[in-house]
Amino acid sequence: MADRLPKRPGFTLVELLVVIAIIGVLVGLLLAAVQQAREAARRMECTNHLKQIGLALHNYHDTYLQFPFGTIRNNGTGLNWMVGILPQIEQTNLFNQLDMEGSNNGSFLAPPPFGSSNGPLLDGKVIQDYRCPSSPLPETDPVGKPVSTDQMQASYVGISGATDDNGFPARSVSTCCFGATTGKISADGVFFPNAAVKFRDATDGTSNTMCVGEASNYAYDSSGNKVRLDGSRGESWVSGAAGQGVPPNYVNPYGSAVPPNQVYNVTTIRYAPNSRAGQDGMGEYHGPNNPLTSAHPGGVQVTLLDGSARFIAETVQLTVLKSLACRDDGQVFSLQ
Repeated sequence: MADRLPKRPGFTLVELLVVIAIIGVLVGLLLAAVQQAREAARRMECTNHLKQIGLALHNYHDTYLQFPFGTIRNNGTGLNWMVGILPQIEQTNLFNQLDMEGSNNGSFLAPPPFGSSNGPLLDGKVIQDYRCPSSPLPETDPVGKPVSTDQMQASYVGISGATDDNGFPARSVSTCCFGATTGKISADGVFFPNAAVKFRDATDGTSNTMCVGEASNYAYDSSGNKVRLDGSRGESWVSGAAGQGVPPNYVNPYGSAVPPNQVYNVTTIRYAPNSRAGQDGMGEYHGPNNPLTSAHPGGVQVTLLDGSARFIAETVQLTVLKSLACRDDGQVFSLQ
């Protein structure tokens, strides 16, 4: 009788399922670690962009002895602070090609002569220094009818100040933009309509004053729907103000007619970072009180007037955030 072959050891079904489960857990942990590492790298790059913007603003002030206008009207919608510092971020060639004088040179909703001749020049043009790599928002939007151009949507907004809600001592505040009763625009900050400030105007101290913040993520309304509240939405990263005057005297030059006194690429702080969409002064195309937003977990990044970049938690006290948005309110809160 032939010898029987020895039995080969093998896995039982239970053992096999346990091994598969362990491998799945390890893969999940690895993927989470990879995602965290990628986000850390993107956040660092976003921080560097904000620092570059801060350095550019300092270099601009050294040259012109003031900061650029926050946003400006030019017989229609004009340009904004990001255009002003293009030479300081190594974009001199683009700066020299832009139409700086033409009427309505920051609006792309209609073709020339009613809209900007800058449209073809900026079509599809993306400046990475003005984009946060963590942002899930589109790099460009089609703007204009009947012929549109793809206009870059910036990830950052200038800080024009804070609203005077709940007794906060903001002084230079105008109703603005949406229904003339829900929105408020301030000139207590650094970047606001139709005027410019200097270092000496920041009496609270440069390390206690925000000048730029992120608007780089979707906001969510009470139903959980995604809403775009980024500063360029509806126009372009170069777009400025449609209204005339400086808050508290910022007005719609057309009275109650269209277009309203819109102001792009700046925001007046009224709410905490990553706040719920749909509140007073918020809106696409562009609400003057749209909150700072970011895809970084837990908060947003900002540039201070001293040129540094800081992270602000979304749980920050609103009074502290508003004080940081104002250059001279006398309430000094530091992020150091």
